[in-house]
Amino acid sequence: MKVKARLFDKLDKNKVKCHVCANECTILPDKVGICRTRKNFEGVLYSLIYGSMISSGSLDPIEKKPLYNYWPGATAYSIASIGCSFKCQNCQNWSISQANPTDNGKDGFYDLKEYKDRRMSLVEMTPEQLVRRVIKSGAKTLAYTYNEPLIWHEWILDTTRLLKKEDIKTILVTNGYSTPEATKELIEVGIDAANIDIKSMSDEFYKTICGVKSVQPVLDTAKRFKSSGIHIEITNLIIPDLNDSDAEIESLSNWIVDNLGDDTPTHFSAYHPDFKQPSMTRTPFETLDRAYNIAKKEGINYVYVGNVSHEKGGNTYCPNCNHLILGRSGYRFTKINITDSKKCPKCQYDFSNDIKGEVNRKPSQRLSFY
Repeated sequence: MKVKARLFDKLDKNKVKCHVCANECTILPDKVGICRTRKNFEGVLYSLIYGSMISSGSLDPIEKKPLYNYWPGATAYSIASIGCSFKCQNCQNWSISQANPTDNGKDGFYDLKEYKDRRMSLVEMTPEQLVRRVIKSGAKTLAYTYNEPLIWHEWILDTTRLLKKEDIKTILVTNGYSTPEATKELIEVGIDAANIDIKSMSDEFYKTICGVKSVQPVLDTAKRFKSSGIHIEITNLIIPDLNDSDAEIESLSNWIVDNLGDDTPTHFSAYHPDFKQPSMTRTPFETLDRAYNIAKKEGINYVYVGNVSHEKGGNTYCPNCNHLILGRSGYRFTKINITDSKKCPKCQYDFSNDIKGEVNRKPSQRLSFY
């Protein structure tokens, strides 16, 4: 759906400068920015994907986002659109992140040579329609996920305002490549939680693999969100030979402890070859196990491992006595051993600040389209 955008400046010769993501594209008339979802029509910037979604939504375990210390066991109503502010060569969701919307936002198409004739129909919805669907589903959280939600800025603001009135928590699963202006609006509207993907601590990685200038805007967004009271969890997709060294993992872990706090849940995820890197290998189990142990050694209290089975990497342990608090197999609980007042039953450590929201002791763990 085409709507006038927020956060842009008008320049001479009908050019515009967008301030929604840290690319801050200068866009010529009748052209789009890097995300391909924001277009200049006669000197006015428009979003082409307001209310345009790849489906009406799906119901996921919140752990799939992944969020392990935020309303554990909850169901998240998940929605996504198309486009992204990055062009990652290793994208795991490239079929939607690399799609382009038509000018009216009703359909998606590809510039990729191999998929030139491929089209997708998008579902259009108003904020009010979305809220009604979420309420009907029974989900208590909504996640903007799968493609990059920060480019969906106007839609997120409008829907979050309505969702908050219904006490439905809102979650961003994001690359974090925001601007101070956009971050400020997201904080003010009341985003509740975010999983931010810090892909590497190296600017060179972001330039070569992601097609953007620097990791710094991502780090700045994480700090702004955390200091505002938004619950933050970090994900690092480990790619063999690109960001899997001990030094890289130590650098990331130290940055998290120093800037976000040792209580910040950190997820190391396995990479599988896709998109423009089909010849690369999957992340070995040994690499993920090494990352888990390094992060623990550097002082992160809650370390998790995703996309592979890891004996400890799905569990939540007490940071004081190492007692198993929440045992998981995949997205399912195998054990819940925390008091109703969110204390460790062994040492009485208080998890009130570390685990946000209630622990759903009887999760349905259903994954379905709604």
